[in-house]
Amino acid sequence: ALFKAHANHVGWLRDCAAMQQQPLFAPFRALGYITEDVPFAVQRRGKEAWVTVSVGKCWQVYNCESLRLVLVGPQLAHTIRALAVKNDLTWAAMGSTIVESRRIARVGAYRLEAAGPVVQLLALGEQLLSLHNGGVVAVWRVGEYEAPEHEVRMPEGFQPTCLAHPDTYLNKVVVGGADGRLLLYNFVSGAGRTC
Repeated sequence: ALFKAHANHVGWLRDCAAMQQQPLFAPFRALGYITEDVPFAVQRRGKEAWVTVSVGKCWQVYNCESLRLVLVGPQLAHTIRALAVKNDLTWAAMGSTIVESRRIARVGAYRLEAAGPVVQLLALGEQLLSLHNGGVVAVWRVGEYEAPEHEVRMPEGFQPTCLAHPDTYLNKVVVGGADGRLLLYNFVSGAGRTC
């Protein structure tokens, strides 16, 4: 019985290999061979969709319909940890520094050393939110690099892992923690509530 099961498995593998050689089952294009585990950023502009992916110390923009490479960002000093996009602007976080680029030209950098490395970025209107490993959500005015407009501090012992903006909530974000807790914060006033 074991030999028969093995023979069936080998036959199935042979059939799969034969199907992959036929043009009907050949992939058109595939992303992920050279991209990293950094979450990608997607944006729609008109009828087109674009995906921005991290490839080590730079980022690349692909057209989603054809998966054609459209832009390659500037080479940065360190490996990218987070990405965000809005219109012609791309933000790439490396450590506690966020580099802003317009198309492929580097425009400026936001820095918040005391808050720790950036975990995630989120672009909302004219503001950029950065979630830091040290338990801080920094709210930056786009184009103003000196200091954030606001800093929202998490409770002691809360390890942030993700950030989301519920569509129907004005000026609010949900911060997820490593222990499963959720915090709802008004990023303008700094008021928060545990969910």
